[in-house]
Amino acid sequence: MASTIVRGTCFRCGRDKNLRWNHILDRGECRACRAQRSPEEVCTGCGRTRRVNARTDDGGAICVTCYARTRTAEDACDECGTLGPLATRAGGKRAGSRNLCPRCYRNPKRVCGVCGRLKRIALKATATTPDTCPTCYQAPVIDCSICGRQALGRRTTNHGRPRCFACQAAQQIDAALTGPGGTIRPELKGVRDALTELRQPRSLLSNWRGLASLRLLTDIAAGRLDLSHDALDAQPQVSSVNYLRAMLVAAEALPPRDENATRLHRYVTETVAGITDPELRGVLTRYARWHVAGRAKTNRHGRISAHVAARCRGDIQTAKSFLDHLTAYGHDLDDCPQACIDAWLGGPSRSARLSFIRWLKRGGYLPRVRLPEPIAPKDPGHDADPDEQLALARRLLHDPDSASIEDRAAACLILLYAQPAAKIAALTTSDIKVSDGDTYLALGPEPLLLIPPLDALVTALPVAKPFGTASTLADPRWLFTGKNAGTHLHPTSLMARMNRLGIITRASRNTALLHLASTTPPAVFASLTGISIGTATRWAELTGSAWNNYAGARR
Repeated sequence: MASTIVRGTCFRCGRDKNLRWNHILDRGECRACRAQRSPEEVCTGCGRTRRVNARTDDGGAICVTCYARTRTAEDACDECGTLGPLATRAGGKRAGSRNLCPRCYRNPKRVCGVCGRLKRIALKATATTPDTCPTCYQAPVIDCSICGRQALGRRTTNHGRPRCFACQAAQQIDAALTGPGGTIRPELKGVRDALTELRQPRSLLSNWRGLASLRLLTDIAAGRLDLSHDALDAQPQVSSVNYLRAMLVAAEALPPRDENATRLHRYVTETVAGITDPELRGVLTRYARWHVAGRAKTNRHGRISAHVAARCRGDIQTAKSFLDHLTAYGHDLDDCPQACIDAWLGGPSRSARLSFIRWLKRGGYLPRVRLPEPIAPKDPGHDADPDEQLALARRLLHDPDSASIEDRAAACLILLYAQPAAKIAALTTSDIKVSDGDTYLALGPEPLLLIPPLDALVTALPVAKPFGTASTLADPRWLFTGKNAGTHLHPTSLMARMNRLGIITRASRNTALLHLASTTPPAVFASLTGISIGTATRWAELTGSAWNNYAGARR
């Protein structure tokens, strides 16, 4: 008896279901109606009253569970050697087919007739349906009974009627953001619109219960958590809290603020609280708040960059470690001997340690201590091979398959123009100027003319993010968009992406600076790349291209 699975109306219950079509009887039944035709008897295997799936030699009933458990086969699996039911047999339609059990069998890879992707097939093609991958089999294209659009969804989630994932996600979002009064707070309307406009609502539904940021958002909507920066600051500062904060700021539910500066001041408060001695705590407070955090340099957007904040935290931690060193050896800032200072300065990060000692001396502390002689600065390391770096830049410029547009543009700015990752990540669309067919990028006081095809890479930015609220609440001014809503790419993430391309940012920047200093006057490449004229002059002296001291050297 030949049979095929088709979509149609069951002749018994009248519902639109997947049918087992019997070509001999020329009619189809759904699985539920087929199961109802099977009689119920006491199973000889488990003793429960269940529908009969098979019978023993003496006519006893066997349910489907016992049948699957006790069924054996004479053929062994060619992969694992187990005797049992086979999923496919040798000599089948596929070339090179073997006897395989369900554990060893893998569905064939073919092009899905719904999404067009090359994937393993969950439902084989029939006379009326194409090959279907697991994703499309579980989420077919339906005509939504709510919005009327043809999209991916479920067939029976709307009281037996089809509903697309976008409408299902919108209903869940509305239910989560509805407050005790039965309405959504006006401040959260922007967040609601951003979540309902996601390009992949199915991902939101799949991760709904596992997203900590959504749970916090639900608490805010229900009134269990205040809608304020202070309430979020009281939570553990994990990625979900940062993600939610960025989404609320981008949706104008919270006012914007300098997050790096706020975290730096919070770090100062926590670090100072770890000092028990009142005098030492006061010294560390003055140094951390006024000398380090108070003098932290902001970028051209008026914010403290992530790298500057990290450097400040390192200086504060260095100062605290020195005070802990004094306490461990039983000294204070007035009777600290020279030997104690020399032992501490012998550790790593000598320049940062010496900076704090100098600050203490200027404040009248450490009267018995003499500062060591300054050490001549070392020449910057440049481990990257210039020829290999040039070949890598050429490949990234001309090969579209070498990396993404973002990575190619950022890598070329590092390899050719010695730009730091923090500056590249904070570039905006206003930094690009197009005049008479030429593209200029403002890296310094004077705009830099970009060579082709780098100009096409830069003007193609920003690239829209395909996931999360960063795709709907993205700030259009950033050339390199971050994963959090309204933010630019984090410099550490950019450096990690460059490392995957074989680019060590420090070594590659130094190699590029050496090349620029040897071929361009310091005043020119300083104004084009944004470094100071003093730094440009020192690099020129390092390459031997500066002749300022020639007369003195000859004399």
